[in-house]
Amino acid sequence: MRILRAAKKQATWGGKQALGLYVTDLMGNPVTFGRSSGRYFAKIITGMIPFGIGYIMAGFTERKQALHDMIASCLVLRR
Repeated sequence: MRILRAAKKQATWGGKQALGLYVTDLMGNPVTFGRSSGRYFAKIITGMIPFGIGYIMAGFTERKQALHDMIASCLVLRR
């Protein structure tokens, strides 16, 4: 499962880690297994919104969060 493999580096190898990004909670702490799982499943909701609006909204929110990040209370930051 991607969630378990990604926990140590706070990013999946092929995705965020390759781009120098990592996922934290709103306080900057590593995400827990529960929060990571919630973020993973919230991506299903984000993907159901037409025209990719759930992802596009990351360009317009104050903390650059997509819908699934808001649902799971997570941030994606640069290393």
